Amino acid sequence: MDPAAYVEMDAIEARHWWFRGKRRLLAPLIRRMLGGPPRSGSQGGGPRAPGRRHVLELGCGTGGNLAHFAPEHADVAFVGVDFDQAACTYALDKCAPDGTRLLRGDGLALPLATGSVDGALALDIVEHFDDDLAVCAELLRVLRPGAELVLSVPAWPALWSPHDEFLHHKRRYRPAELNDLLQRAGFERVETRGFNFLLLPPIWLVRRLKARSHAQSDGEAAGTDFFDLPRPLNALLAGLFALEAALVRVLPIRWGVSIMVRARKPGA
Repeated sequence: MDPAAYVEMDAIEARHWWFRGKRRLLAPLIRRMLGGPPRSGSQGGGPRAPGRRHVLELGCGTGGNLAHFAPEHADVAFVGVDFDQAACTYALDKCAPDGTRLLRGDGLALPLATGSVDGALALDIVEHFDDDLAVCAELLRVLRPGAELVLSVPAWPALWSPHDEFLHHKRRYRPAELNDLLQRAGFERVETRGFNFLLLPPIWLVRRLKARSHAQSDGEAAGTDFFDLPRPLNALLAGLFALEAALVRVLPIRWGVSIMVRARKPGA
């Protein structure tokens, strides 16, 4: 990502409606990913705390997700990996009190042994890689047989905008493309859901207008769509995600600005 994006993300991710809403929608997927009993004997190198499962977050960024989910899962030892040293520094400030390990590493060559983790998170990171198949295959490698991955990606090429360029995205995904990618990497898809579907129409319109304006300008990077809003508006948009979280419990929502998937590594 652009280095300025890390500064922006670190400053607002704890309170911004989009980050809060995303964590609300991710929470049940992560609970289901961790639905089995703690395992103390996964194969792979490195010391392991007895009875604790080990969960990787690839592309942990400035640590907002780890800082949020680690206290909710006391039986889990989280490991955050990010290629950017500045991101790891931000994350360490937030996550060290929870005992989360932070490692600088490449998603194409993770600094973890084969079969050494009991779950993995790849939240808005796969789209940053030229070779998205290789990074998914690397995630499969470090998972123990039968363990699961929770993954989210930006959806629909028609939503491409300066926001994607500033974040150094390589692509946005159609649902069928994402399913095919995971299958080719060796995963079995367990469930798929859309994310941020209530705001899909206005976001599509705004991004079309921004993309047109950007094309007519000098092409200078315009920044992301993440910025502080007045508190009442931020609360209103956060409330929309509370409604969305209720709807996905009863409706098979498959569309949205992003896609979330839970997938499993075949095996015991």
